Amino acid sequence: MMKINVTNLKRFFEIVNNSEGSVKLIVAEREPEELKGNSFVQNLLLDTQNGITKLSVETSSERDTVRLIRFMMEDGRSLDETMGSSRIYAA
Repeated sequence: MMKINVTNLKRFFEIVNNSEGSVKLIVAEREPEELKGNSFVQNLLLDTQNGITKLSVETSSERDTVRLIRFMMEDGRSLDETMGSSRIYAA
């Protein structure tokens, strides 16, 4: 499981939607929710984002985990963005 602070949710969801395997959102006292391709949950998170969004996610592929870590190392920014930061913690 990874705990992440995301400032660029749109780019984060691009990575998630292009992942090889499952990427699940971990929510306390509920079953994990599939995040990959789940436009309802993604839109809900986009609509409620105000600055940094804190998420706990679980991946089923090591390759997807590496992609998400790389996304966080690059601050989740595209080349034309200059503000914001992201952090990732692997547990």
